[in-house]
Amino acid sequence: MQSRASEQARRRVRSKTRSRGMTLIEILIALIVMVLGVLGILALFPPALQSGTESMEATNAAILAESVAHGLMGAFTTVEEDKSGGATATTLKLRATLTHDAKSGTTTNRYVFILPPLPVNPLTNLDWFHYPSSSNPSGQGGSPPPGDPGSKMTGGNVDFETDDRYFQLGGDKALMDTVTDVRNVNDPTDPLTQFAFSFDVRKVDNMWYQRRNPGAIDPYRNTPIQPQEYEAMMKLYEVRIHILRVSQEAGSTTPYRRYITTFTKRIAIH
Repeated sequence: MQSRASEQARRRVRSKTRSRGMTLIEILIALIVMVLGVLGILALFPPALQSGTESMEATNAAILAESVAHGLMGAFTTVEEDKSGGATATTLKLRATLTHDAKSGTTTNRYVFILPPLPVNPLTNLDWFHYPSSSNPSGQGGSPPPGDPGSKMTGGNVDFETDDRYFQLGGDKALMDTVTDVRNVNDPTDPLTQFAFSFDVRKVDNMWYQRRNPGAIDPYRNTPIQPQEYEAMMKLYEVRIHILRVSQEAGSTTPYRRYITTFTKRIAIH
């Protein structure tokens, strides 16, 4: 009888123990575990947002580069001989017209430039030319316009984040007015109007092995090839398209520029 009463007492104690709930320490431990889990999840958001922004920026840069490349292919296909030197000119000079929704200074949508000549010595310097040659390219007026001769590069490099020679994308005026405020705060969701580009061109000298020998003979005419004739014989150019992100903070007169990437393409004239 006594053992039965003791067993019932122990059962009552265990029942009370099970139903007493959580202690304050247990609650605090649970909260700490939950907070640590939430913080771990939140820590994933900034890298994910940054990755998404960079991915969208890279996509827009690729779209812009492809668009500029198509424009340059059209410009190279329709080159014209520049005869501004008159009958006394001895070297072929070609004028190309790039049509694109881009602006630089007073130049908008239509940009005329002169294709670079052959390098003096491709073994020592490939003679890249940067376009536009200034922040306000000249030579776009007149009929035909004389064109921008480009700026011969020294060392083949440009500091794109400080250089103000670029074409910022233009576009429809209504769209530009609508997104002006968005562009000023550099919203990553803004479309291509925040982007800009410039490009370098060099003429590929694929006959240097022969051109460096002044006495090379034309097998068809059996006469020495004149130096100026090589300009017309070689028709391949290499283009580097540089993509920038450009914005201007409210109240600032200096635009903020950030270099994104460079795309390279080879284009032949016809």
